[in-house]
Amino acid sequence: MHLFYYIFIIIFGLQNYQAKKILNNCRFVKKFYNTHPNIFELNQNQTSLTIRPLYALSNQSFSSINQSFSIGIIYRFAETYLVPVPLLFQCEEENEQIYTPNDCEFTIIDIRSDLSVRKTESTRITTVPLHFQEYSSSNTYSLYGAYFKQSRIALQNCHLISNEKIFISNIFHIHIEFEQTIGTKCIEKCLHSQLYECSSLTHTCQCRLTESSIEKFNHLCIDTELLSNCSYTPERCRHLCNIQTQIHTGKIDHYCQCPLGTQRIYSNNIYHCELSKLIECNSQISIKTCPQYYICEENRCIQTLISRHINESIIPLPLILIGLLIGALLIIIILIMGLIKMRSIKCVKFIHSKNILSTHSINSSPATITRLSTVPSSSSPCSTLSSSSKSTNKVLEKYTKIDLFE
Repeated sequence: MHLFYYIFIIIFGLQNYQAKKILNNCRFVKKFYNTHPNIFELNQNQTSLTIRPLYALSNQSFSSINQSFSIGIIYRFAETYLVPVPLLFQCEEENEQIYTPNDCEFTIIDIRSDLSVRKTESTRITTVPLHFQEYSSSNTYSLYGAYFKQSRIALQNCHLISNEKIFISNIFHIHIEFEQTIGTKCIEKCLHSQLYECSSLTHTCQCRLTESSIEKFNHLCIDTELLSNCSYTPERCRHLCNIQTQIHTGKIDHYCQCPLGTQRIYSNNIYHCELSKLIECNSQISIKTCPQYYICEENRCIQTLISRHINESIIPLPLILIGLLIGALLIIIILIMGLIKMRSIKCVKFIHSKNILSTHSINSSPATITRLSTVPSSSSPCSTLSSSSKSTNKVLEKYTKIDLFE
């Protein structure tokens, strides 16, 4: 009995061994991570990935359930700040096919806020689908990855998502460095040097004074569409209030801004800009300083012809209501006049029939007149016109026949 048990174990182990496929010479997908140079940096052999994410403008707590994120942004989950990181590999043996891991052995070196270090034991963790939204549009896509704190991570024995049982023999390293915000201690320079600089007086990170397009937002230095067209950090940029974008995405842009001289208005769950008066602009520079549908001419924001035509073609609501009321009154008057005309025509017919009857009664015998006098008359001839006229015609026909016989 024990012999059959050991044979079964040996056969089952051989089947698993044969089904298991191990790939070598694998690396991170360079083409993907290089599309976000402000966030990701690969080493030469593409097995070590440095991530420098930026804090989200909103400090509200997020939920990972069906939530769309932006790549390279740090979000607050309860009391912990995490960054969603997509994991993509490709291997030479598989004709550069791109894989995502189903699970990996994670060894995390946690760097705490007080710069103390804690190393965890190697643990196999399953990846999760992450939903990302593109910066320049409302398109979303899903990639498998994980949520990380500021730490150093080693990945090994990754099991890939595939119809086959494929594992990677390589060890990958991930180094995550969170954004150094205003007031963070520094020595010579700060992360994201396009936004921050290290003050030589206080040795803290401050917004770059040489760049007038950088805006201070709470404890962050941010890029703006108004001043630089989001050219520094498109991953996190304060955009102009765009009605169509907010409608299409179904998300309210609470941090959008308006050009100088305009005011931001919140109505119908949407932020938009309104031009309260004619404002000045600089026609010598290409930076957009006027709101949508306005152009800069002679240092003044002038409404474009398209906008004028749109505004002129839109009829005010009170005029529409007045027009509807006038139309309804005209219809009612026409109906009343029609009814009056119909009643007058019927009355004329009834009077005509009555005249015929009276004429005939003069030429008839007294017996005929007596019989005719018994015909009932209506108190309102026009209201019972149809029945009265029909009965009168029958009486005329009947007594005409009697006269002929007499």
